[in-house]
Amino acid sequence: MNLKQLKLLGFDNSRHVPFTKEYRVWVSQCRSLVINGYPTHEKGCPNAMHECRGCNEIIPMNQKYCETCSL
Repeated sequence: MNLKQLKLLGFDNSRHVPFTKEYRVWVSQCRSLVINGYPTHEKGCPNAMHECRGCNEIIPMNQKYCETCSL
């Protein structure tokens, strides 16, 4: 996972650690946590995003499908 992907998933304050392959995962709206290499939000975080179940487009957590797949 790179910095662009982290920001797409709602980790808006994430940073790259200089001279390493590591990232600091931070969110402005909640306390983020990395479990087994997978970054997570607190339940109910307004920044939380996930992939659409139909086409894998990044959408807000309160939706199951994007506009295209829900038609």
